Amino acid sequence: MPGFLTTGEFYSLACALIWAGAVIMFRKGGEQVPPVALNFFKDAVALALFLVTLPLIGRSFAPAECGWREWVTLLVSGVLGIGIADTLFFASLNRLGAVGSAVVDSLYSPFVVLCACLYLGEPLRLPVVLGAGLMVGAIIIGTAHTAAPPAAPPAAASPAAHPARREAVLGVILGLAAMALMAIGIVIAKPVLHRVDPWWAATVRVIGGTALLGVQALFPRNRGAVIACFRPSRVWRLTIPAAVLGAYIAMVIWVMGFKHTAAGIAGVLNQTSSIFVLILAALFLRERVTPRKMVAIVMAFAGAVVVVL
Repeated sequence: MPGFLTTGEFYSLACALIWAGAVIMFRKGGEQVPPVALNFFKDAVALALFLVTLPLIGRSFAPAECGWREWVTLLVSGVLGIGIADTLFFASLNRLGAVGSAVVDSLYSPFVVLCACLYLGEPLRLPVVLGAGLMVGAIIIGTAHTAAPPAAPPAAASPAAHPARREAVLGVILGLAAMALMAIGIVIAKPVLHRVDPWWAATVRVIGGTALLGVQALFPRNRGAVIACFRPSRVWRLTIPAAVLGAYIAMVIWVMGFKHTAAGIAGVLNQTSSIFVLILAALFLRERVTPRKMVAIVMAFAGAVVVVL
C-alpha cells in the first residue's frame, strides 16, 4: 500500500476504480435491461455471493454484538443507497450515457461532505473542501459539451430536439436524486460501521436494497423485464461481471473505506470513479479523449492528493 495513503483512503480509491469498470458494463447492459430489473438482478447476484461468503470466512450472519439498532440502520441505509439510489442511477445513466452521467456524479462527494457535516459533525477541513472543489471542477471540465452552435429560428427548430432535451433534464434530476440518496445512505450507516464487521454490514445493506427491489419486481410493469433478466442470455456477459464487481467487491471495499477514514474524505476519494469512467469510456465505448478531458484527469488526481495530505 502506498505510504501516503491510509487504509481507508486506499480502499476508497480502489472502490472508485472497480465501480467505474462496473459502470461501463452497466451502461452497455442497460441498453437491454430496464433500471429496476437491472438493479434487482445486480443485488440478487451480490446477495447470493455475500450469503455464501459469510460462513466461508467465519463471519456470523447474526453477530451477538449487533442489536436491532444496527440491523435497522443498515437496512435503511441499503434501501436508500442501493434499492432506490441505484435504480435512479441506472435510469440517469441510460439517458445521459457514461460521460454525461459523470457530470452529475460529481456531486456525490459534496453531498457526502455536507451530510457528514450535518449528521456526524465532521469538520469541513480546508484540504477536503479544496480537493472536492478541484474534483468537481475537473469533472465539469472533462464532461461538459462543447459550445452549441447558434440556435436556429423557432420555425426551423427540430421537434425531436425537445424530447431529447427533456430526457437529458430528467437524466440530470434522476442522477442528482441518486447521488443525494447514496450520500445519505452511507453517512447514516457510518456510526455503525465503526462497531461491526464490514462483510456483515455490506450483506445487511444489500438485503435492505434487495428486499425493496423484490417488492418492486412484483409490480406488473416490472415483472416481465425481471423474469427476462434472470433468464440465461447474451446480456449475462455484461450483467453478471458488473454485478460481481459493482455490488459485491466494490460494496465491501466501499464500506471498508468509510469504516477506516472520515466520511468526507472517503466520499471525495470515491468521486475519482467519475474520472476512471472517462478513461474506461474512451477505451471501451470509443469515446474520444480530448485535451479538455486530459486536463480534467490531472485536476481530479490533484484533488485526490490534496485530500490525503
